[in-house]
Amino acid sequence: MTGVVLIGGKSRRFGSDKVLAPLGQKRLVEHVVDIINPLFDEIVLVGHTRKGLEEFRVVEDVRPGCGPLGGICTALGAVSNDYCFVFAADMPNLSRELISSMISRTDDHDIVIPVWSQGREPLHAIYHRRVLPVVESLIAKDNFRVFSLIEQVDTLTIPEDVLRSFGDPFVMFSNVNTLGDLDRMAPGRG
Repeated sequence: MTGVVLIGGKSRRFGSDKVLAPLGQKRLVEHVVDIINPLFDEIVLVGHTRKGLEEFRVVEDVRPGCGPLGGICTALGAVSNDYCFVFAADMPNLSRELISSMISRTDDHDIVIPVWSQGREPLHAIYHRRVLPVVESLIAKDNFRVFSLIEQVDTLTIPEDVLRSFGDPFVMFSNVNTLGDLDRMAPGRG
Protein backbone atom coordinates (compact mmCIF):
# COMPACT_ATOMS: atom_id res chain seq x y z
CA MET A 1 0.00 0.00 0.00
CA THR A 2 1.24 3.46 -0.89
CA GLY A 3 0.57 6.54 1.18
CA VAL A 4 -0.64 9.35 -1.07
CA VAL A 5 -0.93 12.99 -0.03
CA LEU A 6 -2.95 15.22 -2.36
CA ILE A 7 -1.30 18.63 -2.75
CA GLY A 8 -3.07 19.93 -5.83
CA GLY A 9 -5.64 22.29 -4.36
CA LYS A 10 -5.69 25.97 -5.21
CA SER A 11 -5.87 27.19 -1.56
CA ARG A 12 -8.35 29.93 -2.59
CA ARG A 13 -9.79 30.50 0.88
CA PHE A 14 -6.34 30.34 2.46
CA GLY A 15 -4.86 33.04 0.23
CA SER A 16 -1.50 31.34 -0.40
CA ASP A 17 -0.15 27.80 -0.82
CA LYS A 18 -1.34 26.18 2.39
CA VAL A 19 0.62 22.97 1.73
CA LEU A 20 3.80 24.91 2.55
CA ALA A 21 2.28 27.02 5.34
CA PRO A 22 4.09 26.82 8.67
CA LEU A 23 2.28 25.15 11.54
CA GLY A 24 4.49 25.20 14.59
CA GLN A 25 8.00 24.12 13.60
CA LYS A 26 6.90 22.30 10.41
CA ARG A 27 5.03 22.97 7.21
CA LEU A 28 1.46 21.71 6.99
CA VAL A 29 2.30 18.89 4.56
CA GLU A 30 5.14 17.73 6.82
CA HIS A 31 2.67 17.12 9.66
CA VAL A 32 0.75 14.70 7.43
CA VAL A 33 3.87 12.99 6.06
CA ASP A 34 5.42 12.60 9.52
CA ILE A 35 2.28 10.89 10.83
CA ILE A 36 1.92 8.44 7.93
CA ASN A 37 5.63 7.82 7.22
CA PRO A 38 6.06 4.83 9.61
CA LEU A 39 3.05 3.07 8.05
CA PHE A 40 4.05 3.02 4.37
CA ASP A 41 7.14 1.94 2.44
CA GLU A 42 6.27 4.46 -0.25
CA ILE A 43 4.81 7.96 0.12
CA VAL A 44 3.88 10.05 -2.91
CA LEU A 45 2.63 13.62 -3.11
CA VAL A 46 0.21 14.15 -6.00
CA GLY A 47 -0.37 17.60 -7.44
CA HIS A 48 1.88 20.22 -8.95
CA THR A 49 5.55 20.51 -8.14
CA ARG A 50 6.79 23.72 -6.58
CA LYS A 51 9.74 25.05 -4.69
CA GLY A 52 9.87 23.74 -1.14
CA LEU A 53 8.87 20.13 -1.85
CA GLU A 54 12.19 18.89 -3.24
CA GLU A 55 12.68 16.29 -0.48
CA PHE A 56 9.44 14.50 -1.45
CA ARG A 57 8.48 12.37 -4.41
CA VAL A 58 5.95 14.54 -6.22
CA VAL A 59 3.87 13.14 -9.08
CA GLU A 60 2.39 15.76 -11.39
CA ASP A 61 -1.39 15.56 -11.59
CA VAL A 62 -2.29 14.02 -14.96
CA ARG A 63 -5.87 15.27 -14.54
CA PRO A 64 -5.50 18.88 -13.32
CA GLY A 65 -8.77 20.70 -12.76
CA CYS A 66 -10.64 17.52 -11.82
CA GLY A 67 -10.39 18.01 -8.07
CA PRO A 68 -9.55 15.18 -5.68
CA LEU A 69 -10.89 12.56 -8.10
CA GLY A 70 -8.19 13.65 -10.56
CA GLY A 71 -5.58 13.25 -7.82
CA ILE A 72 -6.86 9.78 -7.01
CA CYS A 73 -6.72 8.91 -10.71
CA THR A 74 -3.12 10.09 -10.91
CA ALA A 75 -2.13 8.18 -7.77
CA LEU A 76 -3.70 4.90 -8.87
CA GLY A 77 -1.92 5.12 -12.21
CA ALA A 78 1.46 6.17 -10.81
CA VAL A 79 2.22 3.68 -8.06
CA SER A 80 3.12 0.01 -8.19
CA ASN A 81 1.12 -1.11 -5.15
CA ASP A 82 -2.46 -2.32 -5.46
CA TYR A 83 -3.76 0.04 -2.77
CA CYS A 84 -3.37 3.76 -2.18
CA PHE A 85 -4.29 5.31 1.14
CA VAL A 86 -5.19 8.86 0.09
CA PHE A 87 -4.85 11.80 2.47
CA ALA A 88 -5.46 15.52 2.16
CA ALA A 89 -2.34 17.62 2.77
CA ASP A 90 -4.30 19.96 5.04
CA MET A 91 -5.25 17.48 7.79
CA PRO A 92 -2.46 17.74 10.38
CA ASN A 93 -4.18 15.82 13.20
CA LEU A 94 -4.44 12.36 11.65
CA SER A 95 -4.53 9.32 13.91
CA ARG A 96 -1.82 6.81 13.09
CA GLU A 97 -3.78 4.18 15.04
CA LEU A 98 -6.94 4.74 12.98
CA ILE A 99 -4.93 4.59 9.77
CA SER A 100 -3.39 1.26 10.86
CA SER A 101 -6.82 -0.09 11.74
CA MET A 102 -8.20 0.89 8.34
CA ILE A 103 -5.27 -0.78 6.59
CA SER A 104 -6.01 -4.00 8.50
CA ARG A 105 -9.65 -3.91 7.30
CA THR A 106 -9.13 -3.75 3.52
CA ASP A 107 -10.08 -7.42 3.04
CA ASP A 108 -10.01 -6.97 -0.75
CA HIS A 109 -12.61 -4.17 -0.71
CA ASP A 110 -12.30 -1.56 -3.46
CA ILE A 111 -12.53 1.36 -1.01
CA VAL A 112 -12.34 1.69 2.77
CA ILE A 113 -13.71 5.01 4.03
CA PRO A 114 -14.64 6.57 7.39
CA VAL A 115 -18.23 7.77 7.78
CA TRP A 116 -19.46 9.87 10.67
CA SER A 117 -22.09 12.47 11.53
CA GLN A 118 -20.34 15.10 9.38
CA GLY A 119 -20.24 12.81 6.34
CA ARG A 120 -17.81 10.61 4.47
CA GLU A 121 -14.06 11.28 4.43
CA PRO A 122 -12.87 10.51 0.87
CA LEU A 123 -9.50 12.16 1.54
CA HIS A 124 -8.79 9.78 4.40
CA ALA A 125 -9.62 6.61 2.49
CA ILE A 126 -8.09 3.56 0.85
CA TYR A 127 -8.54 2.95 -2.89
CA HIS A 128 -7.67 -0.22 -4.84
CA ARG A 129 -6.16 0.29 -8.28
CA ARG A 130 -8.93 -1.82 -9.85
CA VAL A 131 -11.29 1.20 -9.46
CA LEU A 132 -9.13 3.18 -11.92
CA PRO A 133 -11.34 2.38 -14.95
CA VAL A 134 -14.40 3.67 -13.04
CA VAL A 135 -12.49 6.82 -12.07
CA GLU A 136 -11.43 7.40 -15.68
CA SER A 137 -15.00 6.84 -16.89
CA LEU A 138 -16.37 9.39 -14.41
CA ILE A 139 -13.75 11.97 -15.41
CA ALA A 140 -14.49 11.37 -19.11
CA LYS A 141 -18.11 12.29 -18.32
CA ASP A 142 -16.98 15.44 -16.42
CA ASN A 143 -18.21 13.87 -13.19
CA PHE A 144 -15.55 14.78 -10.63
CA ARG A 145 -17.47 13.62 -7.56
CA VAL A 146 -15.54 11.09 -5.47
CA PHE A 147 -18.89 10.03 -4.01
CA SER A 148 -19.99 8.88 -7.48
CA LEU A 149 -17.05 6.47 -7.44
CA ILE A 150 -17.79 5.29 -3.91
CA GLU A 151 -21.38 4.46 -4.89
CA GLN A 152 -20.28 2.27 -7.84
CA VAL A 153 -17.73 -0.05 -6.21
CA ASP A 154 -17.36 -2.38 -3.21
CA THR A 155 -16.97 0.11 -0.38
CA LEU A 156 -16.42 -0.72 3.27
CA THR A 157 -17.45 2.08 5.61
CA ILE A 158 -15.87 2.56 9.02
CA PRO A 159 -18.69 3.79 11.29
CA GLU A 160 -18.46 6.61 13.79
CA ASP A 161 -18.45 4.40 16.89
CA VAL A 162 -15.30 2.69 15.59
CA LEU A 163 -13.75 6.03 14.62
CA ARG A 164 -14.38 7.41 18.12
CA SER A 165 -12.44 4.52 19.65
CA PHE A 166 -9.36 6.18 18.06
CA GLY A 167 -10.18 9.77 18.97
CA ASP A 168 -12.51 12.65 18.24
CA PRO A 169 -13.39 12.74 14.51
CA PHE A 170 -13.68 16.53 14.72
CA VAL A 171 -9.97 16.60 15.60
CA MET A 172 -8.72 13.72 13.41
CA PHE A 173 -10.45 15.01 10.27
CA SER A 174 -10.05 18.74 10.90
CA ASN A 175 -8.53 20.52 7.95
CA VAL A 176 -7.04 23.91 7.24
CA ASN A 177 -8.97 26.10 4.81
CA THR A 178 -8.23 29.57 6.19
CA LEU A 179 -5.52 31.37 8.12
CA GLY A 180 -7.90 31.28 11.09
CA ASP A 181 -8.02 27.47 10.88
CA LEU A 182 -4.22 27.37 10.86
CA ASP A 183 -4.07 29.67 13.88
CA ARG A 184 -6.55 27.49 15.81
CA MET A 185 -4.42 24.39 15.14
CA ALA A 186 -1.13 26.01 16.12
CA PRO A 187 0.59 24.34 19.07
CA GLY A 188 -0.68 25.74 22.34
CA ARG A 189 -4.05 26.77 20.85
CA GLY A 190 -7.35 25.01 21.36
